[in-house]
Amino acid sequence: MTRFLVFLEQREGVLKKSSIDAWNRVQEIAALSAGAMVTGLIAGPVDRQPIGDLLAGDGVVYHANEELLRPYRQEFYTRLVTSLIKQESISALFFADSSLSRDLAPRLSVLLKASLLSGDLLFNRQGHPDGSFRPVYSGLATASFLPQRNITIYNLSPSRGMVTRSSADGTIQVLPIELHQQSSDNLLAEVRRIVLRQNSLDIAEAGIIVAGGRGMGSSAGFALLEELAALLGGAVGASRFAVDEGWRPHAEQIGQTGKTVAPQLYFACGVSGAPQHLAGVASSAIVVAINSDHDAPVFQVADFGIVGDVHLVLPKLIEALKEFLKKK
Repeated sequence: MTRFLVFLEQREGVLKKSSIDAWNRVQEIAALSAGAMVTGLIAGPVDRQPIGDLLAGDGVVYHANEELLRPYRQEFYTRLVTSLIKQESISALFFADSSLSRDLAPRLSVLLKASLLSGDLLFNRQGHPDGSFRPVYSGLATASFLPQRNITIYNLSPSRGMVTRSSADGTIQVLPIELHQQSSDNLLAEVRRIVLRQNSLDIAEAGIIVAGGRGMGSSAGFALLEELAALLGGAVGASRFAVDEGWRPHAEQIGQTGKTVAPQLYFACGVSGAPQHLAGVASSAIVVAINSDHDAPVFQVADFGIVGDVHLVLPKLIEALKEFLKKK
């Protein structure tokens, strides 16, 4: 029997939307694979949501509800995942792409002698994860992959529009699991914890993203984007140029050297549309571009486009949105 394991990442006691999206995608794969079973693993407390209400389909979720697992610790997480993989005879482990998975998945790949595939993966029509493909060279070609190991680890980019649906169908059984502690665990002390932007929405989790590029002109120009994002309930993103100039933090960078995003609505403001940036937004459901250059490549992928100076267009857009919200 084929057994899939989905690592369900929590942050500050809340399951990440990208992990729920990954769970749903694996459920779809399992539905097409005769006899496949889906198992989940949560490391750390999830104290703000009922787990069973968030996940669709059938399966078992093992929950290590220990406070020491609330922050990510590579050693503990590695031990927990490897133990469960051996216990359940897992053949495929799935992560949603994040800074945690980019650190943990390669380590697990070495320890388990497992194949590791990452990116915007699609799977064959038979629903079996063996035999996947993904776009490469900024979408100019498609490459297929065939894992060579008994265990395969997948680090999945979010799906288009990242729908974190919940379904009444199926039964999710939540079972406790414990981290096998060792005498050396007490030596792993947290030296210092730094919160860069408290309560700010992670662009990888956001349903609406308002991103800015070179056309914003300076860090002060992003004030317009912050105001628009606040009105829409979204997050602010940035191109590599804006980050390299120090206008925005690296955590907001979108593209091949930043984060891959999949919002329902993506605003590209003053973003030219370099292939490296567009590769990171390819899974957006709707793209709106605002740029003064009518030949900017971003218009080739935009669903809606406005040719104009962002410093003139955005204030009018914000004012119109405020008027609209007043009437609601």
